[in-house]
Amino acid sequence: MRTSLVGGLGLLALEGCGNVCGDDGLVWNQADNPACQQVTASEGDTDATTETTTVDPTDTAPTTTMDTPTSTMGMGEMWCKDADGDGFGDPTMCQPDMFPGSVPNADDCADDNADAFPGSAEAESMTACMEDADGDGWGDSNPPEGVEPGTDCADDNANAFPGAAEAESMTACMEDADEDGWGDDMPPEGVEPGTDCNDDNSTIFPGAAKDLPADQCTQDSDGDGSGDSMPDDPNVPPGNDCADDDPATFPGAAPNDSPEACMTDADGDDWGDDMPSVPQAVPGTDCADDNPNAFPGSAENDSESACMEDEDGDGWGDDMPPEGVMPGTDCDDADAATGPGVAENEVDPNVCQTDADGDGWGDPDPDDDGAVPGTDCDDNDPFTFPGAAPNDDPTACMTDADEDDWGDMMPEPGVTPGTDCTDRDPAVHENCARCNPNEVKCVDKDLHTCNESGTAEDVQTCDHGCDDDGLKCWDPLSVEAGDSVCVDLNMPAQLNAVAMGGDGNYAYNWTPADTLSDGMIANPTATPVGPTTYTIDVSDGEGNMASDSVTVYLKNQTLQLDPDICETYDFPDEADAATNWVWNDNTKTLCQTINGKSAALFCGWDLDNATITGSFQVTDDANDDDWIGFMWGLQDTDHYYLFSWKRATQDFANCGGNLPAGMQVKVVDVADPMNAPQSCADRLQPADTANSKLLVPVGEFTTMGWTEATEYTFELTHKANGEMTIIVRLKANNNVVAMKTFMDTTYPNGKFGMYTKSQINACFSNFVASCVP
Repeated sequence: MRTSLVGGLGLLALEGCGNVCGDDGLVWNQADNPACQQVTASEGDTDATTETTTVDPTDTAPTTTMDTPTSTMGMGEMWCKDADGDGFGDPTMCQPDMFPGSVPNADDCADDNADAFPGSAEAESMTACMEDADGDGWGDSNPPEGVEPGTDCADDNANAFPGAAEAESMTACMEDADEDGWGDDMPPEGVEPGTDCNDDNSTIFPGAAKDLPADQCTQDSDGDGSGDSMPDDPNVPPGNDCADDDPATFPGAAPNDSPEACMTDADGDDWGDDMPSVPQAVPGTDCADDNPNAFPGSAENDSESACMEDEDGDGWGDDMPPEGVMPGTDCDDADAATGPGVAENEVDPNVCQTDADGDGWGDPDPDDDGAVPGTDCDDNDPFTFPGAAPNDDPTACMTDADEDDWGDMMPEPGVTPGTDCTDRDPAVHENCARCNPNEVKCVDKDLHTCNESGTAEDVQTCDHGCDDDGLKCWDPLSVEAGDSVCVDLNMPAQLNAVAMGGDGNYAYNWTPADTLSDGMIANPTATPVGPTTYTIDVSDGEGNMASDSVTVYLKNQTLQLDPDICETYDFPDEADAATNWVWNDNTKTLCQTINGKSAALFCGWDLDNATITGSFQVTDDANDDDWIGFMWGLQDTDHYYLFSWKRATQDFANCGGNLPAGMQVKVVDVADPMNAPQSCADRLQPADTANSKLLVPVGEFTTMGWTEATEYTFELTHKANGEMTIIVRLKANNNVVAMKTFMDTTYPNGKFGMYTKSQINACFSNFVASCVP
């Protein structure tokens, strides 16, 4: 047993006592407890801690302290009793060891009050120890002794707090029971009155009806701005809304019929329903109040007053409208290019035809069966129609793009040819060539090559721009950042970007630039403090862009796998507990301490034509037998390679069924994360899936499972050509457990990280990276 002399009291935790045996005269009195016997220090003992009979170290209890612990004492330094269960400890009842009902802080100002703790009134302070009995986020203005006062004037009323009635005041402590933003005009004692004459009805408040005085307490149930003519509260003055339960019915709803009458306009076309469902509503003249395209005068070309439907907005009424709507003469009311008279140049301009190109001539093959065919041989070209080239033929359907009255001699199929040898130049129509024979030139970004006779040009689209001097298309812009670089700590690394293609006017931008001599040149020097992947972005004068990256490693430097620096990710498709990554900087060890879902930890540099080595183990399996592994080539959490090692064969239905013990490698490549997201089976099923491919099955690697508290070394070499080698050894004797070389070019490089699935106490230590020779 250990006797704790905290604050000089010498209070003792004895076996069978279940509590502190020392009597401080204030809290715990153990004088009558037969299990508590005074133990004194032996003669000559002067230390603050005296060794006596040994008992179970877990049989400890809180020790009363003279000096009140503070909230800054830190996790694990002191455990305090949490009597009210609010997560905050009593500063007067603390000890160094955890005990049932304790918490690792001493921050509670009232441990007999579960409503009082630091941050209880989060609207006022996230740290002050206030009381919030009604849970409205504001602290009681008159709390018990020892609790910091807040500004809540009624802490037994969740509807009353500062700013509750934000429409009246953002600071006054009012009551707003109906949450309409206005304060009760007759609140409980101690609460500031507002101007809401009915705080039980959210549709009644000052200014609710916009057609009544703004300071008058009125009712507008449907929110249309007009006051209820028969309000629920007899003390509320009536408005003139004949149907306050219908936002489409109010005075002036249909201004085209009447600016004052209480009408219904359900379709928002400003015309009143001619047969309103509200008995009090005045009928209007809208024959279809569920159709905003149907109202009096909608088809002004047919009638300025008749109630017709004009869906396409061409001014002509639908010839087959819904019931109750007057028919018009538009044979296709869904197409504004189809209607009576649109092809005014045809023989009968009043028939319903289609003129898609707006040249006044009707389509000879209209889409609508009700449209009369016209004589336009190309209704998609406004320069093609009968009589377009009167100098060639005043009636033939030709093309005259340059409008010189001569028809194109090489028109589109179905169009009569004319005699204009260059229909792009109105000054020339005969004895012309389309281009200079054998001429090559850049036109904008395209390359034009004329044939030997000058009658036609071949046009090549230059995706990356056209070279005016070399008369060719520019090659695609690309850039090479080179292979990975390994340097000693504090030594510079020379970077060198080689750009190719494009127009040659290169601009460089390296990132991150803070450890570079100059991020805007092709060959800066780098002095990183840890492994760093540098990305080079190159642009040219044509606006083309290209990128590449290179990683600089520091020789023999242990990699920092600190979760505060690296990125952690829990795969969301699993319902297990969230993981917990813990980094020990002294031992350079990373541990995942939770038996949780599939998870990864990876840092912000790429494994790029390099080797990475380190050790790993499950320190204490706690009767668990699941996965530990590694990820690399990681582009994002849907695209990566995965090495996984299972201790024992097990049936995981949600991961693809019976999953074997041993090592395997998969490549995960999710094509459509939104509609076909990644699953546990993609990661771990020993077969190809919709989002993954099995690269190395357990039968080609090893079927042996890992062993608890056995340290292994992991070595991975990932070359730029897609060759990968994995070697797993026993660290104790360097014997090879498994080794495999395989090829895959899906991801030439990418981030490296650690992986666990449902495995507690998986640890990774002392990883270093080096360049491939």
